[in-house]
Amino acid sequence: MFTDFSNMPNDWAVCFMHDCILKEQCLRYYVGKTLSVSRHSALTVLPSARSGNSCKEFHAMKKERLAWGFSHLFDDVKHSDYRSLRRAMEDHFGSRFVYYRYHRGINKLSEEEQQWVNDFFQRYGYATPRVYDNYQTGWEY
Repeated sequence: MFTDFSNMPNDWAVCFMHDCILKEQCLRYYVGKTLSVSRHSALTVLPSARSGNSCKEFHAMKKERLAWGFSHLFDDVKHSDYRSLRRAMEDHFGSRFVYYRYHRGINKLSEEEQQWVNDFFQRYGYATPRVYDNYQTGWEY
């Protein structure tokens, strides 16, 4: 099974409850049982999250297509729109520093974030979906 956890948020809890009836469908449990042996600590889901046959921290195993790299993101953008589009993207991501983390692939755009970028460019009149330099399949957290 797919074991790349590179896009897992640092504050994401994993699960080690081997007796849970939901464990085979839960990403938290799957990550917990396949963590690298070099990892010595992690946030964990506590048994109090379970109630009967349900769990408040259950997270279904679902993959998504992640993207990064903005080399061609602005290819069709008019010069007069470039600065405001770019600044608004930096604001959306929180800073120029974080913007460049997505550009370089340190951070990867989720499908939801890719949709936000497409919708944002459409508001400026650019209907063509944005194309990124790189794509990878990853877990949806």
